[in-house]
Amino acid sequence: MDFSGNGYFGIENNTAIIFINESLDEIETSLTLLHETAHFLNGDCKKYITNHFQNDNLEFEANKYMISKVMRMLDDKYDFTPDTNYQQIIDSLNLPYHLDGVIVDEFNDIISDKFGMTPYQ
Repeated sequence: MDFSGNGYFGIENNTAIIFINESLDEIETSLTLLHETAHFLNGDCKKYITNHFQNDNLEFEANKYMISKVMRMLDDKYDFTPDTNYQQIIDSLNLPYHLDGVIVDEFNDIISDKFGMTPYQ
């Protein structure tokens, strides 16, 4: 299968299949796998898309799932504190700008869960 994107989730012969572009680096591959896994878990292949807004919403939900999982893994590894610089996380993930708020929200949720407080935004 030849495609120009990072990944693709689909159903082939009643089997869920995720394709990942082999030219991606390790971080891009991980992010793409999590994103495509969200499409599977959300049952997106069974949803009938009638317009771009619906498609954008499916993509946004898949990105939220991916960011949530990545941020939890990064917290496990680096043990976030209220002083953690989330801008460095945003920069290192190199995600589209419109997802920065999702990263900040997830960071704040993690800090709130761990410390019972909301960090500065």
